[in-house]
Amino acid sequence: MSANSSGVTTRQDTRIDALDRRFQEFRDRVPVLRQRADAEGVTRIRTRTDMIPLLFPHTTYKSYPESLVAKGQWPQLNRWLDSLSAHRVVDVDVSDADDVDGWIASLERAGHLVSSSSGTSGKGSFLNKSARDCEANLQNLLDCLTGIGLPPENTWHVIPVGPDTGQSQHVAVRQLIIDSYARPDALPLFEGAPPAGFHRYMARLSAMRRAMADGTGSPDDLAAFEAEAAGRAAEQERRLRHYAEQVLAHRTERILFSSQFPQLFRLCEILREMGASDGDITGANALTTGGGLKGTSLPADYQEQIFRLLNITPNRFLHYYSMQELNVRLPKCVEGRYHVPDEVVLFVLDKSGESPAPAVDGVMEGRAAFFDTTVDGRWGGTISGDRITVDTGTCPCGGAGETVLPDIVRYSDLADDDKITCAGTMDAYVRGITED
Repeated sequence: MSANSSGVTTRQDTRIDALDRRFQEFRDRVPVLRQRADAEGVTRIRTRTDMIPLLFPHTTYKSYPESLVAKGQWPQLNRWLDSLSAHRVVDVDVSDADDVDGWIASLERAGHLVSSSSGTSGKGSFLNKSARDCEANLQNLLDCLTGIGLPPENTWHVIPVGPDTGQSQHVAVRQLIIDSYARPDALPLFEGAPPAGFHRYMARLSAMRRAMADGTGSPDDLAAFEAEAAGRAAEQERRLRHYAEQVLAHRTERILFSSQFPQLFRLCEILREMGASDGDITGANALTTGGGLKGTSLPADYQEQIFRLLNITPNRFLHYYSMQELNVRLPKCVEGRYHVPDEVVLFVLDKSGESPAPAVDGVMEGRAAFFDTTVDGRWGGTISGDRITVDTGTCPCGGAGETVLPDIVRYSDLADDDKITCAGTMDAYVRGITED
């Protein structure tokens, strides 16, 4: 193996040929990638450094003019999405779309499984995914669960705590876990009102925050939005209370929870309100979750509280690091580190996203960037908003290869802003293509 530009030799340095193959395959399929490669004079990937200017900042997927959503200009939004897609979007009929959820539904009927961020920090992002992307994501989840000793067996009660966004990828993951793990007499799932207009709601949330910040929001608009938000919160509370009752009714039987930590912590609060104490729930329960706290403030020992009450042990816990730009997950080992799978090439860049971060004794700290070789619907290279620390040596668990240490933070949460140098240039490429 050869040494990378930080002077550290890793098994992933052997992936250059794979990166070049993906570049040659996608260069003329993704318009913005072609323009970026031409501008940088990149014709082949010979080193990892050659790939860096071709990694798309995560903000690229929110580079559309917000007026397109506000004014319902769906054909123009199609053209924006097409510039970042490997499968053509411009001919998709969106004439019956009356809001952003209708636009996404029209695209899904044509095979474009658009993934959207919640936009909790502002403007939401849209990524085009294909059926192959969805299949890769679902298979990877089963592989990760099998890897910790939880192969697909229909011997569990399953509790998908939520929230239920209605997004196709979230629905597919939820259904996969139910189909692969739920026993024939599994506890009843929550049958509340289906989520309505998730993307429309999140777009309104972003717009309302901006209006409140600049003083343009009317009291009536704010009251209407607050009423809708309260209704959604009440529905989530009903969901959690339903599942709390089911946990108590099946307290000695195995339950597989699929949830983010904030929802699961609230479930535990409800259980305690109902009289449950540590040791009352004795089933050998398991949990799969990804991501952090999503801006929620929880006690420092929130995870320990959850595990004690629900009787979840580390060997029955799949925690992973991932993001919507990736199909696959970086699973967390018993030593608390996230392992980089073979399908992903990891880059650790300086804060600006321009150069590799320096290595000191095989350890690098900087901006996380990835190339996911399984991505099909768009270009697989992404520069994230996360600051990570990576160890290129052998993990204390015995696993080889790079590992990401658990102290992952968003640059936007630090005192410094989350500014990637090439982000403005990438946005200009998108504008140039969509306005031609």
